Amino acid sequence: MSGALAIYSMLGTTNHGGHKQTMNPTDTLPFLVRSFVNDNECAAELLSEFMRHVAKVARPYPAAYFALGQKNDESVDDLGNRAFTSCSAVEKGRFPFSGRTPFFSYTEEDFDGRTIRYHSFYAKLSITREILRDDYAFNLRRDPVLRWRAELYGDIGSVLKEHCSPMEQGRGVPPKWQLEGPGLRMLQPLAVAEAKLHRETDRSVENLVRKALTFAGPLSQSRLTNMLEAVIGAPASEDPDHGYAEDHTPDRMGIREAVAGAWAELEDNDKGLIIALAKGASYDELTAVNPALKNKVAVSRAVSRVGQIFMDCVVSAVGSDAAPDATPRSLMEPIMAMLHELFPADFS
Repeated sequence: MSGALAIYSMLGTTNHGGHKQTMNPTDTLPFLVRSFVNDNECAAELLSEFMRHVAKVARPYPAAYFALGQKNDESVDDLGNRAFTSCSAVEKGRFPFSGRTPFFSYTEEDFDGRTIRYHSFYAKLSITREILRDDYAFNLRRDPVLRWRAELYGDIGSVLKEHCSPMEQGRGVPPKWQLEGPGLRMLQPLAVAEAKLHRETDRSVENLVRKALTFAGPLSQSRLTNMLEAVIGAPASEDPDHGYAEDHTPDRMGIREAVAGAWAELEDNDKGLIIALAKGASYDELTAVNPALKNKVAVSRAVSRVGQIFMDCVVSAVGSDAAPDATPRSLMEPIMAMLHELFPADFS
């Protein structure tokens, strides 16, 4: 433990913004971030804390969400290092970072440890989960078997939601699913259940899911996916074709035109909000400029509302549904980057 951290742990106070602020002495994360940003200290301690939380977040994710489609100690460590680098060095346009690096945002906004952990690790749009989704999207593009497995996982989920009921397994753990209806069943080992599925003549996903739960009892969606993959058989794997790149220029041009059109239709207050976010305005600065934004909740809702406008125009331009993990707020970062290119005078 560094000398500064030891003093902090004993006193539980820190000087921030010219005044002494009492901190939770059991939560050192805000102090570690502030020391790293302001004094370039406590880097090792902060990275260690990052690794601990990233490992916890990564635990339920399958290999497809990691670099090169492999999940092991090295890939989890790589995820932690990339999340740390992203927080320390990559400016984010989306709320609440507003053109700042996450660490700098945490310091300027005086976030407590719980809020820092939420945005760094545990929120759906956290930095860590953002990297996991990006790796998964890359792996899907390069691996047809992975795409097939993702579709199978989705089909199984549809059957489970329609015909089965979830059994919660605790916070952060995916539920198991059981067939609805009364009656006791003689449960059998997974290997026996899988062997019986191989003998089924009806290879539809719905029938195999029902029979698997009948034979083996409650199972998670991931376990069912692995079982049905073994029964149905994945398509033959081929090496990704790196020699051909599909031309997406028409799609990109259509999106740019749609974004420009949506920008032209925005009210002046909404334009001012987006410009302020792109320039890195803080919560307090946003509420001071716009009387309608009375508090942080109002700012968050306004960002989501404007983001939904842009999401609708982009989906219409592309002519397909949005990705399941796409949200109005997550879309604002690339939208603001595009607006900066389209209207440099407004965003200068």
